[in-house]
Amino acid sequence: MEIRAANGVLAGVDGSVPAAEAAEWAAREAESRGTGLHLVHAVNTGTVTLSPRTGAGVTDLILREAAELLENVQSKLAAAHPGLRITGDVVPRDAGEAVLTAAEHASLAVLGTRGHGGFASLLLGSVSLRVAAHADCPVVVVRAPGRPGGPVLVAVHDERDAAALRFGCEIAARRGLPVRAVHTWSPVVADVGRMAPMVDELGEESELHEQLLRRTCDPVREDYPEVEVESHQLTGGAAATLVEESRTATLLVASRHEPAPRFGLRLSTPVHAVLHHAHCPVAVVPV
Repeated sequence: MEIRAANGVLAGVDGSVPAAEAAEWAAREAESRGTGLHLVHAVNTGTVTLSPRTGAGVTDLILREAAELLENVQSKLAAAHPGLRITGDVVPRDAGEAVLTAAEHASLAVLGTRGHGGFASLLLGSVSLRVAAHADCPVVVVRAPGRPGGPVLVAVHDERDAAALRFGCEIAARRGLPVRAVHTWSPVVADVGRMAPMVDELGEESELHEQLLRRTCDPVREDYPEVEVESHQLTGGAAATLVEESRTATLLVASRHEPAPRFGLRLSTPVHAVLHHAHCPVAVVPV
C-alpha cells in the first residue's frame, strides 16, 4: 500500500488518549502552516495463525475495525478544524515502520508518548522513540500540552543547532511567541587551592560559550526579525536544566545530530531525558 503524507503534517493514531492528543496538536500545527494533515493507523495482521480461510476472515475484521477507528478520528478532527484537509491510511505493518515510511514524504511527524501496545508504566513508547531517532523530518512527541503563550525553548549545544533554532523560530513566528535559546555547560574542575586563577578561567570559559551563542543565534535573528530571540547560557547538566526550563515552555526543540561511525548514538542523553521527562511537547530536529 502506498503511504501518503502529501508533504504536510503527519500524525500516528491508534485510538489511545496520547495519540488523540498528538493528532489534535498536529491538526493545529497543520492549520498554522496552511498544509494538510495525514493520519497513519498501523495494525499488525501478521500474528494470525489460524487456517488460511479463517485467518483471512480475521484479518479482514481487523482491517475493518481499524478503518472505523481511523474514520472516527478523522471525523472528530474535521469537526474541530473544518477548514483543514485531512487524509488517512490504515497500514497493515509494524507501527514504527509505517510512520517512518510516511515521514519520508512529510514536513513534520507528530506522535503521542505511547500507544495501546506499550506498558502503562512506560514514559515513552518504543514507536515514538524509534521515529524520533530515525525519521528524516522533524518529529514532535506530545508529552504534555505545554504552557500556553510560553516561549519556544531551543537547546543549543553547538553551531550545528542553528537548524533547530530556525525550526523553533518558524513555529514561534506563526504563533506569535518568543524563542528562548539555552546553552548549558559545565565548568572545568580546577585543582584545589587554585581558586583565584579559577575565577579568571571561568570568566574566559563563559565568554567562549557566549561567543558560541552569538555565532549561532545572530544569523537566525537576522532571518526572523519578527521573532524575539533571547539567548542564555546556564551552567549545569544539560538534561536536568532543559527539563526544568520546559516547565514554562510551549515547545522544547532539540537537535538529533548524525551519529558517529559505528558507535554513535542516534539520540543524545539530553534528548532522551527531555523525551521522557519534559513538561511540554518535544520536537527533535535532524541536523
